[in-house]
Amino acid sequence: MGQYFEIANLDKKEKINPLKFDDGMKLLEFGSGQGTMLGLAFLLRQSTGRGGGDAPTEAFEKFDDVLGRWAGDRVAIVGDYDETDIGEEVWNDIYTDISDRVVQAVLTDDWIRKKIEKRRRDDFVEEAQKQKTKKLDKEV
Repeated sequence: MGQYFEIANLDKKEKINPLKFDDGMKLLEFGSGQGTMLGLAFLLRQSTGRGGGDAPTEAFEKFDDVLGRWAGDRVAIVGDYDETDIGEEVWNDIYTDISDRVVQAVLTDDWIRKKIEKRRRDDFVEEAQKQKTKKLDKEV
């Protein structure tokens, strides 16, 4: 089974859930991915200027409430095995999940959107192949 994690803003009592970014919830599953970590980068962004490689213009226009929202705040990656007050609050839905809004901001980037769509298609094909193999194994 293993431990699952969410990323929490301890000051704003907000969190993001890796599943909403099409990542797994284990540390090594989302830590190396682009969805959750890019969402975190959008939230932690601190700059008064813009340049190449920055968030897309559409993100600045439609999701200015996301970009830099957590800059300067205390942020932690909190596991479901955590028995502190923070763990209890994060995992008992005291913190507000802002994942959907952050995902929308991340998907304003065409390259990221296409990459996530491709990964979802690849996952679908892989799952269909597994189901087909299971069915064939049962028939044998």
